[in-house]
Amino acid sequence: MPGQVFYEASRKLILKGADGVVFVADSQEERLDANFETMENLHEHLKEHNLNFDTIPYVLQLNKRDLPNAMTVDELKKQLQKKGEPIIEGIAINGTGVFETLKELAKMVLAELKKGG
Repeated sequence: MPGQVFYEASRKLILKGADGVVFVADSQEERLDANFETMENLHEHLKEHNLNFDTIPYVLQLNKRDLPNAMTVDELKKQLQKKGEPIIEGIAINGTGVFETLKELAKMVLAELKKGG
């Protein structure tokens, strides 16, 4: 899901029929409120598509880890982790963590499909 608030309409459409979700959080402290707002929108959009946040496979990616003003992983975890989901650090601009995030979500989706979920 694109993280910026102005992509809300796209995120809503993308979630239709989703088997899993990656939430890409901006690690910068000044973007924390935007992360909260986007997370709130995610919950609303999932409900609109009859998807349950509590049960859908979900990975939290902490993006922009290379920036000097990035919050610590522990602080971001405390603020953004919602259900014990896996957390992957990333630097999307150079691909760091992108494949690992996709791999983790795919593993979770496949496990859910095997359970018949």
